Amino acid sequence: MSRPGQPTGPAAAAWPAGRLGDALVAVAERLFPQRRAPVLRDPPAGIADTVALAGFVEDAAYQLGLEVAAVDARVATVRGLLGEGGPVLVARQGSGPSQFLVLLACDRRGRVAEVLGSDRRVYRLAAAEIDVWLDDEQRGPAGEGFAGFASAVGLAARDQEATRRILAGAAGPSRPAVGWALNPAASRLGEGLQQAGARRVVATALVSYLVGFALMVGSWWLLGAAALQGHLERGWLWAWAMLLLTFVACRGGGVWAAGRLAVQVGGVVRERLLEGILRLPADKVRVKGVGHLLGTVLEADALDAFARTGGPVLLADVFQFLFGAAVLALGAAPILHLALLLGWLVLAAGLVRRLYRRLLDWSDARLGLTDELVETMVGYRTLVAQQPAAQQQEGEDRGLAVYGRKQGALDREMARLSVLLPRGWLVFGVAALVPGFATGAAQSTALAVSLGGVLMVYLAFRRVALETGPGMAAAFLGWKRTRTLLEAASEKRENAESVAVLPSEVDEASAGRRGLLVGRDVSFSYPGRLDPVLRGCNIEIRRRQRILIEGRSGSGKSTLGALLCGLRQPSGGLLLLGGFDHHSLRPERWRQRAAGVPQSHENHILSAPLLFNIAMARRWPPRQEDEQEIEAICRELGLSDLIARMPGGLQQMVGDSGWQLSQGERSRVYVARALLQQADLRVLDESFAALDPETMDRVLECVVRRSETLVVVSHA
Repeated sequence: MSRPGQPTGPAAAAWPAGRLGDALVAVAERLFPQRRAPVLRDPPAGIADTVALAGFVEDAAYQLGLEVAAVDARVATVRGLLGEGGPVLVARQGSGPSQFLVLLACDRRGRVAEVLGSDRRVYRLAAAEIDVWLDDEQRGPAGEGFAGFASAVGLAARDQEATRRILAGAAGPSRPAVGWALNPAASRLGEGLQQAGARRVVATALVSYLVGFALMVGSWWLLGAAALQGHLERGWLWAWAMLLLTFVACRGGGVWAAGRLAVQVGGVVRERLLEGILRLPADKVRVKGVGHLLGTVLEADALDAFARTGGPVLLADVFQFLFGAAVLALGAAPILHLALLLGWLVLAAGLVRRLYRRLLDWSDARLGLTDELVETMVGYRTLVAQQPAAQQQEGEDRGLAVYGRKQGALDREMARLSVLLPRGWLVFGVAALVPGFATGAAQSTALAVSLGGVLMVYLAFRRVALETGPGMAAAFLGWKRTRTLLEAASEKRENAESVAVLPSEVDEASAGRRGLLVGRDVSFSYPGRLDPVLRGCNIEIRRRQRILIEGRSGSGKSTLGALLCGLRQPSGGLLLLGGFDHHSLRPERWRQRAAGVPQSHENHILSAPLLFNIAMARRWPPRQEDEQEIEAICRELGLSDLIARMPGGLQQMVGDSGWQLSQGERSRVYVARALLQQADLRVLDESFAALDPETMDRVLECVVRRSETLVVVSHA
C-alpha cells in the first residue's frame, strides 16, 4: 500500500533522466542474467534534445551488448510499442522533467503491461493509464469535443486514443515522445536464431517427424500383416486408418514447425545480410561494380528462397532416409538393401556436387553478362562514339555464347540427377526383393515392410533430385557469394566495454582545453599500395576555426578530409575527436559529430522525396521544427526557386526515377544535408566546384554562418 503523497501508477515506476544509464543496466541484467553489466556514466543534467538523447542510448546499449531500434512513440500505444516484444524504453511526452518507462511485456488483450520500475521491481499497470501518463500535456482535441468527433466519424474505441494523440501532435510544437526497442546484439547467425526462438521450433519439428515416421513404419507393418496374410477384418482396417490419420496430423505439425523455422532462418539471414552491407568497408563497396553487387543481391534471394522452401524439405528427407534405412533393416533383404542405399547416397552426393559445379559455372557466366550489361548501359555513349557499329555487339555475343554452353551443361546435369537417382533406386530396390519372393524364403510381412522402405527412400530420392538437390546447390552458391557480407555482420564487437558513453556536447574540446580534432603522426595507405598517401601528418583543429586545405590533384587532401570526418580510419598514428579515438567514440558516433560532404562522385541522391534526401542527416520522419529549418536552409542556399518549380515541393521525388537535379543543385542538396546534421565539425570536399561564382558566394556565406567549425578542401 502506498503512503500519502507517494507516487502511484506509472509515476512510481518511472526512471528519472539522471538514472537513464541505470535503467539500461537494469534491462541488460534482465536479458543477460549470467553476465555482469558494466557501470555506465550518467547523462548530463537536463538532457532533452532527442538527437543527443538517442546518441547516449545508442552508445550505452553498444557497451552493454544491446541492439537499439528507434520507435516513434508520439502516437503509439503501449500495445503498439510492445507489438514485437520488449523491453522498450520510452520517454514521457510533456513539459516537465524527462522521465522514462521500461516496458517489458503486454498481455494478449493489451490491457495490462509489465513495467520495470526504478527500484528494479516489476509493476503490472493498466495500459490505458500508461498511455495517458506518457502524454501528459493533453493538448489538442480532447474532452467532449473530441468524443463527439469520434462518434460522428464512427471511430472505434481502440483507435480513439491514437487518433487524439496524432491530432494533438499536429496542434503545435511540443517535446516529442521517443522510444527505443532493446534486444540482445547477435554477433553470429546461430545467436540470432536462438534469440528468434528457433530452438523450440526445431525440437517441435524433430518430435513431429520422429513420431510421424514411426507411425508410417507401423502402418506398413500392419498393412503387411493384414493384407498379405489374409487378415482383412474391420478392426485391422480401422487400426490402419487411425495410424494414417495420426501420421497426417504429426506430419502436419512437422511441416508447420519446419515452415516456421524456415521463415525465422530467412528473416535472420536477411537481417545479417543487411547488417553486413552496413558494416562492409566503403573501400570494398567502391571497388565492386554495380553488376557484381546486383548479382550478390540475386544470390541472397536464392539463399533466402532455399531457407523458406528447400530447408524444411531437406529436414524431412534426412528423417525419411534414416527411417527408410531402419525399415529396410527389418525387411526381407536387409544387408543387400542397406549396401545399395549406402552406394546410392554416395551417388547422390556425387551428382549434387557435379550439379553445384555446373551451377557455379553458369552463375559466373550470368554474373559476367550482368556486369557487362550494367557497364554498357552506364557507358553507352562512349561505346557508340568509340566503337564501330559492327563491333558494338561482339562482347554481348561472346557472353551469350558462353552462357548458352553453361546453361546446356547445367540442364544435362539436372536431367541426369532427376532420372538416374530416384528411378534407378526404385528399379534396383525392387529387384533386390525378387530372390526372396521367388524362392518363398521371405515372409510376406517382411516383403511388405521392405517394399514400404523402398518406396519411402524412393520418395526421398525423388525430392532430392527435383527440389532438395538443386536447392542445396543454389544455397551453397548463395552462401559463397554472400559470405563476405555474412562475415562482416558476424564480426565480434571489439572492445565494446571501452566505448565511452558521452553526452555529445561535453568534453575537453568544448571547454577549450584541447583541440576539437587532433592528429599526431597520422598515416594512411590504401589496400594493395605500398606507398602511403599520407605520412607523418600532424593537425589540430579547435572549435570555431575555419580552415582551408589546398593541394594539387593526388596530394592526399581528399584522403585527409575523409579521415577527419570518419569515412576512413588512419593506418597509423593517433587521431582524436574531442579527446577520443575511433574505438572509444565508435565510427558511427564519429561520423555523427563530424559531418562530411564528399566529392560528387562519392555522394548520392537517393530515389526518394527531396525532403528525405535532406532530412536523412538528422531523423526521419522529420518533425515540424525540422521542416522549418530545412526550408530556411534551402532558402539560404538558393534552392527556393527549384522547390517552387517542383509540383510536389519538398515532397517531390528526385533521383533516377524522379525529378532530375543538375550538378549544382545536387551539390547544394549535399551541403543542406550536412548543415542539417547537428555536428561539431563539417568537412566540405570540392563542394563548390559545380557552382557559379554568385551562387558559390551565397552558399559559402550560409555554410560559414551555420557551421561552428569548418574545414574546406579545395584545389590549389
